Amino acid sequence: MKIGIIGGTGLVGMEFIPYAIKRGHTFRIFTRKKDLPYDLKQLGDIDFVTTTLPTSAQLEGMDAIINLVGEPIAGVRWTDERKTLIRTSRVEFTKGLVARIKDCKRPPSVYIQASAIGYYGMSESEHEPYDENTKPGDDFLASVCVDWENQTIPLRDIGIRTIVIRTGIVLSPKGGALEKMIPPFKMGVGGPIASGKQGMSWVHIADLVSAMLFLLGKQSSSGSYNVVSPFPCSNARFSEELAKVLFRPALMRVPAFAVQMLYGDGALVITRGQYVYPKRLLEEGYEFQYQYLRDSLTNLIKKN
Repeated sequence: MKIGIIGGTGLVGMEFIPYAIKRGHTFRIFTRKKDLPYDLKQLGDIDFVTTTLPTSAQLEGMDAIINLVGEPIAGVRWTDERKTLIRTSRVEFTKGLVARIKDCKRPPSVYIQASAIGYYGMSESEHEPYDENTKPGDDFLASVCVDWENQTIPLRDIGIRTIVIRTGIVLSPKGGALEKMIPPFKMGVGGPIASGKQGMSWVHIADLVSAMLFLLGKQSSSGSYNVVSPFPCSNARFSEELAKVLFRPALMRVPAFAVQMLYGDGALVITRGQYVYPKRLLEEGYEFQYQYLRDSLTNLIKKN
């Protein structure tokens, strides 16, 4: 396939593009950057366009389009301005992109839209894992995810196979939560946050990119998919496993008020969480390379 990807120079895109190129796909990368990152340049002559929102003409001729755009949610203070940016970078951007895809003379046959397990709302305690049949939550992130996903409905209505991937915590040594957690744990000052009971639904970045390509190539795949390991865990368990892999203790506990002081309302994505199960992905035959947390962390720490 010739794949158009928006947000391709972020953490997931930087892993997905080389993975897909090795399997014969080609790319047109839409980025706000004036030049491609070094790692992508090493892949050869890649077609890229410097733009914020691609035009219909620039999207023309793509077999598939992947939208990974969205301002960071975790690890930032949620001011009113930040909340607006979180919403507009997802909902309004996707709305504009979908309108331009609809205007293509030859639209893509498949479209992949990023979303998040924030769709299900957040909880401070353990519960049975949510699957794709679970109703959405009613908090800020859930409302953003619902509105975000709803922007893809016009593509489904005109017959474009549309896939929504609800990701959890993406584990990578190159960015995201794990990269931020490794230094304090290495220094022996890591440990659970708040109660430690909040769910952490995680996915090894290798499984995320391979699952994306799996769904892209499976003609019967459409709709929403939870792309997370089948074995979510508590924050306390995650902290314990990370400490073991690093041969460090996990005795320090970060109180909820400290996170609240640092991030304001944004503390919710750290002190609360979700237990989510990839029901549809497993039913369609995807086999996880890294479904167990210890194996995943060991692999990623070695890479780091």
